[in-house]
Amino acid sequence: MQQPWSGWAILLTINVVVFLLQVMVDSSSLATHMPMFEKSIVGQWLALDSGQISWLLPMQLFTYQFLHGGVWHLLMNGLGLFFIGRALEPSIGRQEIIGLYLVSGVVGALFQLGFAAVFPAQFAGPMVGASAGVFGFMGVLARLFPYREVYLLLFFVLPIRLKLHWVFWGSFAIAMVSILAAIRTEAGDSVAHAAHLGGLLYGAFYVAKLVRNGGLMRFLPGMPRIRFVSDGSAKGSAATHRRNWRKPRVVDAAEVAEGDFMSREVNPILDKISEQGIQSLSERERKILDKARSKM
Repeated sequence: MQQPWSGWAILLTINVVVFLLQVMVDSSSLATHMPMFEKSIVGQWLALDSGQISWLLPMQLFTYQFLHGGVWHLLMNGLGLFFIGRALEPSIGRQEIIGLYLVSGVVGALFQLGFAAVFPAQFAGPMVGASAGVFGFMGVLARLFPYREVYLLLFFVLPIRLKLHWVFWGSFAIAMVSILAAIRTEAGDSVAHAAHLGGLLYGAFYVAKLVRNGGLMRFLPGMPRIRFVSDGSAKGSAATHRRNWRKPRVVDAAEVAEGDFMSREVNPILDKISEQGIQSLSERERKILDKARSKM
């Protein structure tokens, strides 16, 4: 009980608590009838309406990420936070995963606003949900570990095994086809496909540009710079390895479970000392030992 909560657990708990408050205080925000939703507290103040931008926009870019339109909506996004968040957090850490969720949500909202400005009939309207953040998680996980295999339930019935590389491009294709279909038919639906696309692409950008430079939270004052190290060779040739976006795991002792940190980082260094002597250690390995001593 003394261990800090995981980032994905914090996010999931906030989403569930906010939904319960919606049910108890503002049940009209769960109505499928649009006029009732627009008159609710959520619809007027907290949801992001891409058709009526107001002075509340800076706040709504964040508040909409923790609101949902119903139990099914919350369940789908909650499952994404649980499964994808659990798989991703050991690689980027608690602080990074919370920052990734929030920024992915903001980028997804900006994508939705951009499409609504050009195609208001298809994309304008109130938006709530954590899906842009969940798609950001998927973008990072799939670009960090493109060859990792996962099992998916197709139509919630048929189990299939896919590499995360194909999950990423499949999600991208679904979002693009849905956007193009809405533009072609001049009729939108209740799904914020542009927000999904924005979150997914920001996840890919995060891996391509930020992961090697210490992550996202390093831009905040007082936050530690997260360092990444090699995760081993990827499948394919050396040229393929240079082109792909397989990226390192986190070595920050504050963000990695103590047992994992000892077995994954410290034990190999101790073995190296016993074989080659302490003078053989690199500067990075000496820093890892210093972090391990501070935890003991």
